[in-house]
Amino acid sequence: MSATEAAKLNQLEDERIAALDPKERPLQETPRHTCALGGVMATASAVRGVVPILHSGGGCGWANFFGFIGASGGGQIGDGGAMTTPCTTLLEKHVVFGGEERLRDQIESTFQLMKGDLFVTVSGCIPALIGDDVEGIVSEFKKPEYPPIISVKSSGFNGTSYDGYEMFFDAVIDQHLEPRPVRRGLVNILGIQPCQHIFWKGDLQEIKYNLDGIGLETNRIFGGTSEIEGLENIPAAELNIVINSWQGLATAKKLEEKFGTPYIVFPGTPIGPKETAGFLRRVAERLHVKEEVVDRWIETRSKLAHDDFNLVATFLYMGFCNVHFAVVADSNIAIGLVRYFTNECGLLPATVIVTDNPPEEAREIIRDRLTNELEGLIVPDVHFENDTYLIHRILEKYSFMLLFASSMEKYASRKYMAGHHTVTFPAFDRIILRRTYAGFGGGNVLLEDLFSKFARPF
Repeated sequence: MSATEAAKLNQLEDERIAALDPKERPLQETPRHTCALGGVMATASAVRGVVPILHSGGGCGWANFFGFIGASGGGQIGDGGAMTTPCTTLLEKHVVFGGEERLRDQIESTFQLMKGDLFVTVSGCIPALIGDDVEGIVSEFKKPEYPPIISVKSSGFNGTSYDGYEMFFDAVIDQHLEPRPVRRGLVNILGIQPCQHIFWKGDLQEIKYNLDGIGLETNRIFGGTSEIEGLENIPAAELNIVINSWQGLATAKKLEEKFGTPYIVFPGTPIGPKETAGFLRRVAERLHVKEEVVDRWIETRSKLAHDDFNLVATFLYMGFCNVHFAVVADSNIAIGLVRYFTNECGLLPATVIVTDNPPEEAREIIRDRLTNELEGLIVPDVHFENDTYLIHRILEKYSFMLLFASSMEKYASRKYMAGHHTVTFPAFDRIILRRTYAGFGGGNVLLEDLFSKFARPF
């Protein structure tokens, strides 16, 4: 067989595998997420006052700590996360004889040793396979003498970490939240998942800052200093804002069904003055905020952002004038980056590879946000893929000078002769505390980070 024929066969096999549903693929190389248990664990422990209790093998906790929390730039926060997370640490004997008694002991000892406003049992694959009655055990502790406790069925084979985010809220809504009087102007932010979205703390803080700036009150569920009240205040919101094309939508629909809270969807992180202004105007219109208040805030913040942008504009247009770029990221950050770089910086998007495997009904929305209302000369080719091998095969078909992706593309970018910057999970090559690219000035922070890679002696 000639080299040309072999290359053709490899291409056909790549196309065949790419066309399969991800669940049907024979093997997936380095996907950009963890299991459902990891998603619940990270989401629960991101709320101050919430203590997750893992009912699983010890490896589940360690793997998600190092592989998930560590890959988010060190993005954990909370009272019961990281190395402090209680775990039943199931062994072979529990597989044979059951792990219910072990769970009962773990809950009792956790109550004695740890303070918490809400305890969440997070059960993994082993309890699901051996049939442990987790809900029955947890119900034994739903008494006045014990602190509040709920259970989440989050076996890893039931989904990914994206599903785990929804599972956590599903359990909180069903087992913990009670109706509260609606507070005018109070809003919840959904769709920004702790750890899976590496800029989650900074993004939530910046979005809150801007919503509060136009006279609203943002209910803080994650990322602050005392949020259990924020979690319990979810039913009091006048509006739920889903900043995502699909994640958080199921939660918003359930909150509307149970508490009557309406919601709006804004697909993509708002980066830069144009997108942030559009986001604020849409929320303000829905909640009848006075137009002059919104205009005044947008004008003030946009001026500051444009003043800072002017400081780097010379370098941008001398070093990166109309260059092509590629994005390999989850849909939220991908949409924000493409719209900012294209509409406000004049760069040219060659291709976008969306890695969060959104459901089919969300893909058209994502394509629309990535290709319509762009002010550049071209629109990008949009692909949906989270298999690392296939992602790199797609990238080989394009020419670009800048690659915005995960840390897994850092060294591969050399063969494309492109500058690389990590903007999405996994992020093993950077530490992220409250860094954010969201908001009026977020694009300038992004340019700072990008240009800093080149502002050194060669």
